[in-house]
Amino acid sequence: MKEKILITGYNGSIAQKLNSILDKKRYEIFFLTTKKKKCSKNIFYWSLTEKYIDPTALKNVKHIIHLSGYNISNKWNSKNKEIMYDSRVKTSEILYKSCIKLNIKPKTFISASAMGYYGFNQSGEKNEKSKCGDDWMARLCEKWEQVADKFKAINCRVIKMRLSLIMDKNSGILQKINLGFKFRLGIVFGNGSQLFPWISIDDVANFISYTIEEKTVRGTFNLASPHQHSYYDFIKMMQNLQYPNSLLVKIPKFIIELFLIQKKVLVFNNISLDTRKLQSTGFKFKSPTIAKLIDAQLQ
Repeated sequence: MKEKILITGYNGSIAQKLNSILDKKRYEIFFLTTKKKKCSKNIFYWSLTEKYIDPTALKNVKHIIHLSGYNISNKWNSKNKEIMYDSRVKTSEILYKSCIKLNIKPKTFISASAMGYYGFNQSGEKNEKSKCGDDWMARLCEKWEQVADKFKAINCRVIKMRLSLIMDKNSGILQKINLGFKFRLGIVFGNGSQLFPWISIDDVANFISYTIEEKTVRGTFNLASPHQHSYYDFIKMMQNLQYPNSLLVKIPKFIIELFLIQKKVLVFNNISLDTRKLQSTGFKFKSPTIAKLIDAQLQ
């Protein structure tokens, strides 16, 4: 009998990429959606405001993959910060409490988190034992992970993924970088010296699939390419490998700060992620280098 997997974040690029991978294996894939009109035999309704999950979604579930979360690229006003928190932390609480209420004991709970755990006013390399930051995003990630750890109480294997910048040609920062290059412009924020940890969306999805099958994998992992660079070097290598006729343009830091205000930390954060724990699991990257990323995403 195929094992049942339940995935949140139905509309997200990771969930869709993961579905295409797991669908080829010995699993039945189900999703949660907040829109009743999208419900079908494999898509079930849940609601944060109602604190409700369709019980059928959890029946006989063996693995839960929690990827939902309001996009942090939206404005960082007080209302949106609350939505960003609730869509991550409170949805995790609903999943856990629903499992308790219905006496559901999944084998695995995999939760997204983010490198924002380490704080935005930090620098240098961070491993999974590095301390949590003290800004609002760090506190969000800390609480997010704490709720995920509650699943250990029902003898569930817990994996928490501290995601770096996800490279996907169809969304996020790679889409924006690529758009600039289409106009023969490689945009560099400030002087570009800030560190730029990244990972391809394929490797995120492949890691999730890998952890489901490798039963010894558990705990917290930094998800980033083992080959990290400064932002300038990342853009320069993209120029050399894919867009040799383009021009690199540096946008002064004060202009970026003027437009992004609080979100400037997303651009000028200056940490790298130690990935030795991730690599020790035996996981093999599909796109460990920028050259491989370009081959997979932009060719």
